[in-house]
Amino acid sequence: MEEKGSCKVSVIIPYVDEKIYIDDCLDSLEEQTSKEFEAIVVCDHSSREAMEALRGKQVSFPLTILELTDKTGAAAARNEGIRASSGEFILFLDSDDYLEKTAVQFLLERSEGQDIIYGRNRRTWYGRKVYYDNGEKLDEINEENAISEEEEDQEPEGPVIREGDTEWIKVFCHMVRSNFTITGLSVLGILFRREFLLEHNFYFEEDYTYFTDLPYIVRAMCSTENVCEVRKILYLKRKHNDPIQLPSLSQISDEKVKLQETMRAYLDMKQYVAGQDERAEISIDNKFIRYYVKKIAPFYMNQTSDRDKEEIFEQAGSCLQAITPHSGKHAMWYSKRLLRYSKKHRPEQIAKKVRRHASFQTFSRIIRSKAAFKKYLYRKVFARMKMEEDMVIFESFFGRNYSDSPKYVFEYLSKNYPGKYRCIWILNRKETLPYPAKRIKRFTISYFYYMAKSKYFVFNGRQPKYFIKRDGSVFLETWHGTPLKKLVFDMEDVTSASPLYKRDVYIQSRSWDYLIAPNSFCDETFRRCFMYDGNMLTTGYPRNDILHLNEEETESLVAEIKGELGIPADKKVILYAPTWRDDEFYGSGQYKFTLQLDLKKMQQELGDEYVVVLRMHYFIVDSLDLSEFTGFAFNGSVYNDIARLYLISDILITDYSSVFFDYANLRRPMLFFTYDLDKYRGVLRGFYIDVEEELPGPMLFTTEEIVDAIRDLPALESKYKEKYDVFYERYCGWEDGTSSKKVVEAVFKEIS
Repeated sequence: MEEKGSCKVSVIIPYVDEKIYIDDCLDSLEEQTSKEFEAIVVCDHSSREAMEALRGKQVSFPLTILELTDKTGAAAARNEGIRASSGEFILFLDSDDYLEKTAVQFLLERSEGQDIIYGRNRRTWYGRKVYYDNGEKLDEINEENAISEEEEDQEPEGPVIREGDTEWIKVFCHMVRSNFTITGLSVLGILFRREFLLEHNFYFEEDYTYFTDLPYIVRAMCSTENVCEVRKILYLKRKHNDPIQLPSLSQISDEKVKLQETMRAYLDMKQYVAGQDERAEISIDNKFIRYYVKKIAPFYMNQTSDRDKEEIFEQAGSCLQAITPHSGKHAMWYSKRLLRYSKKHRPEQIAKKVRRHASFQTFSRIIRSKAAFKKYLYRKVFARMKMEEDMVIFESFFGRNYSDSPKYVFEYLSKNYPGKYRCIWILNRKETLPYPAKRIKRFTISYFYYMAKSKYFVFNGRQPKYFIKRDGSVFLETWHGTPLKKLVFDMEDVTSASPLYKRDVYIQSRSWDYLIAPNSFCDETFRRCFMYDGNMLTTGYPRNDILHLNEEETESLVAEIKGELGIPADKKVILYAPTWRDDEFYGSGQYKFTLQLDLKKMQQELGDEYVVVLRMHYFIVDSLDLSEFTGFAFNGSVYNDIARLYLISDILITDYSSVFFDYANLRRPMLFFTYDLDKYRGVLRGFYIDVEEELPGPMLFTTEEIVDAIRDLPALESKYKEKYDVFYERYCGWEDGTSSKKVVEAVFKEIS
């Protein structure tokens, strides 16, 4: 850490305990192309652990660490930073955000004679590494796919900017217009001349909790004409993908206080823009109108406290009077009517108006969309019908097939308690079931009907977000394997799912009455990664019961399965089941595929004794051409039940797929074809286990090595026996072939 000295820019960073973000924040300063800055981190009652980690951070720029003692909040932290600053300019940076590496340079290059240099920002869900690799593209996809109320009833974007307008009005209107509502105004990523701030005694109002930026930036803008804009994204505002454990201020539920602060800030901003170009006032009004329609008026409908309604109503009345006639006149149709209505009516009447409008919007959606209509029937009609006490609905892999633990729960229930339950299977294609059950397709009207009527649910994946957990219903979540890659709340960046995956899973898992753990590792991991405190069934997986049959049953079933696949009875089977690699695509829905295992070499060397069954990801099933290897290589990719493929296999070849946790139940040899280990090392950090230390078999890199290993299996088994025993005890020790029985007796209490 360098000693503090003179510098051009003081970067002020309020900090609490966001340990997972602060490294990205400081690393983005480390990589700045201009080194003319100091950083001042103001710790707001941070934990000792967070403080020690911060002090231990090695940086090449001057870094000052301060602590708030008798105050708290971002405003107080920033004010402390202003007082401690020595730079010619001040730049505010939040500890969960980061800068583009040319940010300081670009801002300084345009700072001559300016008091405020406005730098543009972009919101992202991702950390620096992911963002610069592919996060920008992912953010764009997420924005395109987002469906929200923000797409409806949008107010005019703001006053028209004309040729010859001053830079001031251009910057001001762009600053306001670039945010969806008024609460998006921010000081972040903006360079302020320090003497300008001190001369006007510009400090943040510390009695604000959430929106201290709003009056500050408008007051500062209205105190000078010396402003300019840098038309380049310089500041990355990171949205929190874990609003449950690590919410940002905007994700904290504190509706009344947020409404009060916003209205107070609006009235202050109106005072500051008075006397400026009228378009500045209009732009502020437009954003407040949108905020009133989206947040304030619905508060009367959703809030039960009459006192709270009255307080908000009184404060909102003052704000409505402050809206200019021009802004009210040019608002969208519904907004205009609601503003006029709100000036003359009480909260209860406004709530009725909002409720009628919401009902009209819902009606409009359901007549335009079959999907919306079916969900409406589900919520308003089917979910109000009598729940059927003997009805059980099963789903595996989102209706893709009849498989996994739901299959084995269904078969045990049907075999041992015939006629006691009416079973429903969600299946997107025709399947032959061994016991009576009704088959329905996902997202049909029948699907929504039975989802509403059933008492029992047996799923191996998450239920839809709109699922209604009815009183008395029972949800059994089997999940679908011992995880190798980190799940949900054990993850940092979420790149393969919705950015709010953690929030969604948290909400969905609150409906789970039972969750199955196949081993002690999962018992501990599932409770943490799902934040689950419900009933954990420490029974093992029903889907693995088939791997614990007696010798006679196993021989009979192996013959049956080989017959289904056309595999000669006298041939041993090598199962190749690699993981799906996320980078194996050309574009949306276009997947590329290159088989790294040399089947020709395998056939030449091992074809007399073995055949190979390939279990590939369903994305690339159509790309798998095995016609050249007829009689030696078999496509098991569309075979429903992978456990049956385990059973016929004498050897498993895999890589970073979690299939080996289940296969280990058989105590048969496993080879790990990790040909791209160097490329995959970054991904390994997201694994639960140290694969290079814990795998119960060798990591191999060529087909030749695989052939050699298969030829010398006895020596290989002897070499890995101790490691295999440890692995088996940890991940397979609970499973003995009776998991289905234990699960059914625990969940279906009336049969016990």
